[in-house]
Amino acid sequence: MKRLILTRHAKSGWENLEHTDFQRTLTDRGFEACGLIGNWLLSKNYIPGEVFSSTATRCIQTWENINTRLNCSAKISYTNDLYHSSPNMILNCLNSASTDTVFLTAHNPGIGEFAEKICETPPSHYRFLGYPSGATTVVDFNISHWRDAKFSSGNLQDFIIPSELK
Repeated sequence: MKRLILTRHAKSGWENLEHTDFQRTLTDRGFEACGLIGNWLLSKNYIPGEVFSSTATRCIQTWENINTRLNCSAKISYTNDLYHSSPNMILNCLNSASTDTVFLTAHNPGIGEFAEKICETPPSHYRFLGYPSGATTVVDFNISHWRDAKFSSGNLQDFIIPSELK
């Protein structure tokens, strides 16, 4: 069995107007959301052995701040391929994973579309299709190797948004 933890980066902003989209940082609300998601993942024992993250500042900050709660020593791969990526690009990245539990953080619309496509049956949650900042989906796969993960093959285990954890 393989497990995917799929998290859209937490809330970011344009506090520094000299930053490009790529350089945008998390807001105070985003940092708070990371703590909430990290605590939730820890409480559910959803601990990754490997992390894939977009190289955008807000994605890096999302993982780093979630991991302040998890305190895990997962193998981390930062990749430009996840910056505003398509569902197919996200699947290609996932197919290269090597551990049983993978955490992946990226951007909308790609990550939301990927979350919908990877699940055999997506959640009926009213916020799922919008995949808001910090949205986190946990999906299990009955496969031996990540290269065998395909669209519509994942079994939904959990879905949460940060506002539900306050």
